[in-house]
Amino acid sequence: MSKEIVIVSSGYDMCIRFWADFSESQCRYQIEYKDSAINALEMTPNKDYVAFAAANAIKFIDLHTLNPTPVTSIESHEGLVSTILIPQNFDNCFISAGEDCSVRINDIRAGKGIKVFYHSNYVNTVAIANNNKDLICADENGHIKIWDLTKGDVRCEYNSNVNEEGLAFRSIALAEDEGFLIGAKSNGTCCIFDYNANKDIEFLSSFEAHKNYITKCVLSPEHNLLATCSADTEIRLWERVDKEKKEFTLKNKLIGHKKWVWDCDFSLDSNYLISCSSDKTIKIWSLENGKYISNFPNPKGVNHIALADDESE
Repeated sequence: MSKEIVIVSSGYDMCIRFWADFSESQCRYQIEYKDSAINALEMTPNKDYVAFAAANAIKFIDLHTLNPTPVTSIESHEGLVSTILIPQNFDNCFISAGEDCSVRINDIRAGKGIKVFYHSNYVNTVAIANNNKDLICADENGHIKIWDLTKGDVRCEYNSNVNEEGLAFRSIALAEDEGFLIGAKSNGTCCIFDYNANKDIEFLSSFEAHKNYITKCVLSPEHNLLATCSADTEIRLWERVDKEKKEFTLKNKLIGHKKWVWDCDFSLDSNYLISCSSDKTIKIWSLENGKYISNFPNPKGVNHIALADDESE
């Protein structure tokens, strides 16, 4: 991949844009896909490809050539794809989930889905753990299921109170080495779970992260910071002060977006947070002072970002 490209974004204008660094707000290159809205965007761990979901298809673009023609396209779902996960060391396979209530393991070489797991409602977010043996999936009904990929069945699960308003899990963040999982719900609540590869998932505690819809939660590389972004236009930064405890306290509010904040992610060195919003901007935040240092304009709202920063900027 070209070292010039650091940020990849997708927006309501059905374009994928490539940005050079954290300070230059000029888009270097763009690819248009006018056939369908882009519902998910991910980068492969080796930074060779960017994958995006359009309708029921997942397409891969070569980041070395930036050829607008996808190198492959896989249509394994029967409805819109809501999320893509490309794990480390998963041997040419990736995971997708969507509105057909399924989670699928897809083989890039075969060009199709090879395993499928069903939920009772839309699956919004997934993670993988336990040396690629545990597939963790969260859905619109407030269920978290951990699938045993060796046996092909549910190893354990958590079910939210059906009377809870806004019970859907929109996003999950896993700190496997520290043994915990965070699930962000539509009602603005973050739930903390104990995760152990040999035990059932156990609910530990919850806290109100926002008073409105949470769109994304993400942990920093060291797992000591949690960022949540929301329909309330704010990004909130939470800190795990005591590493012996699975608890987070509010550290800062990042205020500057004017509309829904859809996605965010930490830089590799955890010095910056990158976010995107319906307000037609991508912002780069300094976590030292909580202020944004760069503002990238976009013709329309931006809903997804992917990072390729291999070292500190």
